[in-house]
Amino acid sequence: MRRFASSWSPWADDRLDEVALDTHRLLPSRLIPAALVTAGAAHALSLGLALSWLVLLLLGEGLARLVTARFKPGVSAPRSLRAGFVLAALPINLTWAGLGAVLWLSQEADFKLAAVGVWAGQIIYTQNFRHQPAILLAISAAPPLASLILFPTAFLHLSGIGPETARWSLMLVVLTTIGVMLTNRAAARRMDELTRGLREERERAEDANRAKSTFVAVTSHELRTPMNGLLGMAHALDRSPLDAAQREHVRLMIKSGDTLMQVLNDVLDLSKIEAGRVDLELVAVNLHDLLRAAGDAWRDAAAEKGLWLKVEIDPQAPAWILADPLRIRQVLMNLISNGLKFTGAGGVTLQLTGPATARPDGLRDLHLRVVDTGVGVPAAFHERIFDSFTQADNAVSRSHGGTGLGLTISRALARQMGGDLVLEPAAGAAFLFTLAAAPAAAPPVAAEPEPDDEAGAGLDALRVLVAEDNAINQIVVRAMLEAAGVALTIVDDGRAALEALKVGAFDAVLMDINMPVMDGITALAAIRAGAAGDPSTPVIALTASAMSGDRERFLALGFDDHLGKPVRPLDLLAAIDGAVRGETGRCAEAARS
Repeated sequence: MRRFASSWSPWADDRLDEVALDTHRLLPSRLIPAALVTAGAAHALSLGLALSWLVLLLLGEGLARLVTARFKPGVSAPRSLRAGFVLAALPINLTWAGLGAVLWLSQEADFKLAAVGVWAGQIIYTQNFRHQPAILLAISAAPPLASLILFPTAFLHLSGIGPETARWSLMLVVLTTIGVMLTNRAAARRMDELTRGLREERERAEDANRAKSTFVAVTSHELRTPMNGLLGMAHALDRSPLDAAQREHVRLMIKSGDTLMQVLNDVLDLSKIEAGRVDLELVAVNLHDLLRAAGDAWRDAAAEKGLWLKVEIDPQAPAWILADPLRIRQVLMNLISNGLKFTGAGGVTLQLTGPATARPDGLRDLHLRVVDTGVGVPAAFHERIFDSFTQADNAVSRSHGGTGLGLTISRALARQMGGDLVLEPAAGAAFLFTLAAAPAAAPPVAAEPEPDDEAGAGLDALRVLVAEDNAINQIVVRAMLEAAGVALTIVDDGRAALEALKVGAFDAVLMDINMPVMDGITALAAIRAGAAGDPSTPVIALTASAMSGDRERFLALGFDDHLGKPVRPLDLLAAIDGAVRGETGRCAEAARS
């Protein structure tokens, strides 16, 4: 019986806390109409009576203020405090209803209309709090509703059709008010349930999105590790003596592996875009040179298919802009690749048109088009092709390949750069890529570096320590570096790397991140703390962690560079050379500062 009573206790409603906090915060807005009413009452009744009423109201507001001050945002108040707040609201409402009673009982008959106005005002004010708990609503509405019934019935000594009509009209007002209150509370409850349902749906969607991001990150890591072994050994095999057929087979393996990695990178890019984690790096870039470089990158592929590839640049179009060259290049490469893929005769044209007029914010809208003479896209699919994993029809993926992610990613990147990507009507396919960029001054020409005697030294003089727990990846790194003459020492974990650094000197360290015994981040912290050899030894993170922000995170931790698996031999050799010379990552930043 006690449990039943407790579950139905009016003090168990958490909304009382919110109302109490609002009551405490909105005190000034209640005192302003009280001051105006006091002035009117002083004129209509007497100054002493008006001031007495104001004092009573201030005492009630002061009591409520003392109680509401004990409520804290985000902290559930005890039931005793909630009960005190409800009881403290009663004197305020009784004081307002009492003012109406004084007006009704005065000698002036016209003041009865003013009394009805006061009670009606209380009722209207109460309607604003239809979301508040029932006990508080009842305390706020009961005094004016009771007054509208009591005073016309017991304190209106008049008879006839007029007074009776007034009585029944006021009774109708009371009944209508109660009906409206019940209706409003039912609507408020439905709205609360809908809001709660939407909040729960949003939380479930956020949980699903986090789970998806975790799945993508784990999948990326687990796929990159074996792909590093496959592609690494394929590159090593390509450098070995092979006959023509064997070399063709190996290069097909490398090409297939690169295609698989492109699919994985597209999925990662899409995940970053959906999560809003794609950051643009704005630098001064020569857009004319960027377009020419994009065309040059695909010219041989076009020639193999017997197609032409032209780059047309309007000389009035701005050359130097402030933009992210990597993202612009990514969009253009996707569009050119698609154009060559779906074109059997003719070719692809890359166009930059101008001049670009300045917008009020100082940015310029730049227009780049990739136009091909291929099969084109039916009008019904002009928007659908930008959806994820969507192509014009099922036969496209069978005849041309692809996942249908390239255009989705390209449009999202274009929109993040302040523009858009649309398909224009054309005989073949014409994609219009727009972006908003600020004009930039051409950077000063860098002075030619002075010849460095040590720069001519090859990598065969380097001693490199490799911390890698995967046996296949150890073989891959050995095959890549020993062919270049690098002296290698390979260990299985971070602790073994520290022991090796204590007894020997190394020019650079290749450090995996996820290893048993001691991970790469812990080992790096020990190296930088001077616990193992020279604390300034270049350390390169060689890891399958390649999600958005991973490179920046590893550089901030103190790594000199970051390479994501699978790694190409030339990239690995260049990273080692750059780290040793202090030309990349953390060392380069330190040198510049």
